[in-house]
Amino acid sequence: MDHNYSSVMIIKFLLSSISFFSLFSITYGQNSPSIEFTEFDLENGLHVVIHEDHRTPNISWTLSMEHSPIYEGEKAGMLDLFGDFMRAGTINKTKSELDEEIEFLGANLSVSSKGIRGASLTKNTNELLSLMSEILYSPSFPQQELDRLRTQALSGLIASETSPSEISNILARALKYGETHPYGEVTTASSLESLTRYDFVDFHKTYFRPNIGSLIVVGDIDPNTAYAKANTYFGEWKRGNMPYQRWASPARPLSTRTCFVPIDSAVQSVIKLTHIINMPPNSDDAIAASVMNNILGGGTSSGRLMNNLREDKAYTSDSRSIFNTDPLVGSFTAYADVRNEVTDSAIVEILYEIRRIINEPVDSASLSVTKNYMIESFTRSLENPATIARFALNIVRYNLPENYYSTYLEKLEAVTIEDVQKVAKKYLQPDQMYITCVGNKSVIESLHKFSTNGVVEQFDTYGKPLIIRRSSESGVTAESVITEHYEAIGGIKFISKLKGISRTGSMEAGGGMTMGFNQTASYKKGKRGSRTSFSVSGQEIMTTVVTDNGGYTAQMGPSSPIVGNELALAKWENLDPLFLLNASTLGVEPELLGIEEINGKSFHVVQFLSEGIINLTCYFDIQSKKLAFTKSLKSEEGEGTITITTTYNNYLDLGEGVQFPMEIVITKGTKRMAIRIGVVVINPEIDQTIFNLN
Repeated sequence: MDHNYSSVMIIKFLLSSISFFSLFSITYGQNSPSIEFTEFDLENGLHVVIHEDHRTPNISWTLSMEHSPIYEGEKAGMLDLFGDFMRAGTINKTKSELDEEIEFLGANLSVSSKGIRGASLTKNTNELLSLMSEILYSPSFPQQELDRLRTQALSGLIASETSPSEISNILARALKYGETHPYGEVTTASSLESLTRYDFVDFHKTYFRPNIGSLIVVGDIDPNTAYAKANTYFGEWKRGNMPYQRWASPARPLSTRTCFVPIDSAVQSVIKLTHIINMPPNSDDAIAASVMNNILGGGTSSGRLMNNLREDKAYTSDSRSIFNTDPLVGSFTAYADVRNEVTDSAIVEILYEIRRIINEPVDSASLSVTKNYMIESFTRSLENPATIARFALNIVRYNLPENYYSTYLEKLEAVTIEDVQKVAKKYLQPDQMYITCVGNKSVIESLHKFSTNGVVEQFDTYGKPLIIRRSSESGVTAESVITEHYEAIGGIKFISKLKGISRTGSMEAGGGMTMGFNQTASYKKGKRGSRTSFSVSGQEIMTTVVTDNGGYTAQMGPSSPIVGNELALAKWENLDPLFLLNASTLGVEPELLGIEEINGKSFHVVQFLSEGIINLTCYFDIQSKKLAFTKSLKSEEGEGTITITTTYNNYLDLGEGVQFPMEIVITKGTKRMAIRIGVVVINPEIDQTIFNLN
């Protein structure tokens, strides 16, 4: 998966040292031609890269938008439809009229969420650019075309639900990146149905701006003419402010997890062994890692995975590996489609080859064959002039050295046996990966041995944990489940006599932000109060206080009162250490929904539901009896109804059987924060003035 990503600030910095017309060349080897580029900026910030090639009377023009990855959330699928929708007509032309004009010119014109590309004969350049600029400036986004595209996409979803390879791709993405990361989200029928034409209009208005754009010009044109035409057709394009979201890098699993999607009719197993890697394209290790991956199972048919699983074992017709660098987060994947009866054997062999390239130096013959293959591939790519322009853009996009491609063959030739083993040891993690399998249920039993905990986690076709609900045993009630939880963490008798508690630690939010965390609660009759604060460098920046007499929240000074149902809910959660047993104070009776099986674990599910007051579902681990996580539905202005998941990890025994979770992870939409507790004090001395509402 190649995710385009760049920093506008990096582009500006690099281009600040380039003159209006900047000419540079790259020479590949003694007998290779010298290939020249010209680049410049228009006044509106559009960066233009030109490669002259007068061998044929053709020119291609590619507008590329460079912005941070976008999380679509409840609108997942919009970016996939965007290009066809934007291409479906302008204010002055229908789609059929555009098609007729493009056909008459003998041109090509395509649109995506990342830009517009057109190509034509040199003599038709003005007409082509006129059409490109019209689509750029005034797309009509006709409703009937959205309806058609949506119907088509929904049909595709139905087909993908029965495609093992597509299901495998979805599962691997969801596991590696998570459903709240741009690289991990999944398009569903619900997200497609929610799309409106205004979503597309807003995206175009926001992200199609010249100050994050590059125009790549390749073909029968000189720099002066290219500048004049770029300025004529794109010079009036207006700048815009770009939203920016900093995405935290997902983590590898702490140990190997085996994840399975059952397909009853499957006669083959689609296998992937995968994990994230943190290697940007400009890494010093990138070329050596590419050599390593080619030896293991890259583009050459002589890769070790092919030799082992196809030539030697005859398990499959194709087995390869992909080592994907990315400025945000990359990934490693080894894969194969194999017969049901050799599913576990194939996984054993893939793991063997991964560990072999880590633990054993490669032989000189393999290294030589791989280098020759990569040299030939690189040289062949230079036959396409568009490749050269792409190289120039990559230098800017990924902050590569200016001589990156001119010295590529030299650096490739310099890769040693030691370099290959070094990057294999550094980046491949066979004991911290996801082993995914999409196939027949008959293979499940053979997969348990690959998981560190012996569990095969099951998922649906959209990468969601496969939840199996059954009725609870006779005699089990919501009250008995909650009571067992409190008995497991210290006992109801002890907890009911608590005078108060204080917890201090840290809170880690997205983008690497860390804050101090402090929470103090008093449970004394007539003096009940709770104060929670977050701080940076000792300075409180967010505070919440709740008492029997009211409550407030404050951010950097100004405060807002907590009122109504929100206050009632805050009192229930914060002022009673046995609040789950006392939901009657809200006028709510908990309901036992049953037992759910999630990823090999069983949970009692208890729901607290009252219209306009609370919608909370609690999951109690049947084995430990403790509350494992909760899910609550809340209405947020401008966001609709969202799900907030709170997970309670690392219950620690503080003595005499009293236990508290030392890590609390809260996920709200795309936002995630982890509260890690360092110190817990039971029945501390509490200064009641900290609960003052004035």
